[in-house]
Amino acid sequence: MIESDDEDFEELYGRWEPSLYNAVMVSERYFALLVGGPRWDDPYTIVLRRDTIDRTFDRDDVRRQLNDIQVYAAPQDGEPSYVALSVSGDIYIFHPETTEHFIIPGTKAETEDAPDISFYTITPIGDQFLVAGNRGWLKLGHDKTWQDVAPQVDVPPAYKQPQFRIIGKDHNGELYLEVKLTPDRRQFLLYPGHPLYREDMPEEEEEAIEAKLDKEFKSYPDLMMMYTGSPGNWKKHDLPDRVAKVKEDAVSLSNVCTDQKGFDYVLGDKGLIMKGSAQSGFTDISFLGDRNTRISFGEFLGDKMIVTTSDGVSQFDGHMLSPFSPKIKVNAPPYLVQTSNLQIEGGKAYLFDYQLRYFWTDGATWDQYDIPKELSERPFKGNPPRM
Repeated sequence: MIESDDEDFEELYGRWEPSLYNAVMVSERYFALLVGGPRWDDPYTIVLRRDTIDRTFDRDDVRRQLNDIQVYAAPQDGEPSYVALSVSGDIYIFHPETTEHFIIPGTKAETEDAPDISFYTITPIGDQFLVAGNRGWLKLGHDKTWQDVAPQVDVPPAYKQPQFRIIGKDHNGELYLEVKLTPDRRQFLLYPGHPLYREDMPEEEEEAIEAKLDKEFKSYPDLMMMYTGSPGNWKKHDLPDRVAKVKEDAVSLSNVCTDQKGFDYVLGDKGLIMKGSAQSGFTDISFLGDRNTRISFGEFLGDKMIVTTSDGVSQFDGHMLSPFSPKIKVNAPPYLVQTSNLQIEGGKAYLFDYQLRYFWTDGATWDQYDIPKELSERPFKGNPPRM
């Protein structure tokens, strides 16, 4: 599926500078990539499906900003299918030969008059999908039928509805949710109808009240918590205060991974590494000196946890982070690696980079593959030779 593209789109919307911003693997042979980026006036995403044995790519173009892609079906004797979610409420299912498209009812994808909901993540559950977004959206369904399956979250006064994001599953199939609460800026604006507003107030008084309201707004931290379980059956887990209550930088959980002994680990910003299980709870085991580190992903390659951070690739020995060996040697600029996903398949770690390339290692050396330029061009002019 290649949707038509304007030859002069760069004159209208600016230079096209795509990145590889999401990826999902089925196996060493099959995986899919999202290429593009947030362009609010020119939403456009390229979906690349890779077969490493046949050395081919299949490309699909959609005029939507796709936020997430997951494996939909993975038959043992054939090509997989993938499901992708747009920020505005579209769901695409990419089969080997065909593409399905449907729209979640009552969303911006259906009508501009719909509530302004942003959708973040999707997970297939049987023949349905669990979809997470802001404004309290966590629903399970398919096509036209959806039901609310969100946990009961206590929302303090002056806060918006929860933002939900699915960060992964553990080895038992338990789902992990990141839940965020942010202060509602509208409640700290001076406007007609506000208790402190008067039509005849002097300008100096109005500015003083606005400054007071702004100061009060900034005193409210962003709140973050974690839930585990399944749709309609959730358990809350407390997070350390350095990520649970944050006033300055936005923080997020990254993912969940499992070691060879069956312990689960939850990773995130501010060096967060928690060990435990959905049943017994989690303990923060991160090193004090690592707590300013932005962790983007973590996975186990054998008994070694590989962790990607804003500084590169590290390893976690159970106590602290240290540089991962071997070190990635990038073949050509840009030399900074920015991880968009990290996954383990076939005894190898695969690291996908925003710079339209990916790397893999079995623990001895890193190899690099650059996505052919033709596959990220607009308009699409055809596949490059097999490689």
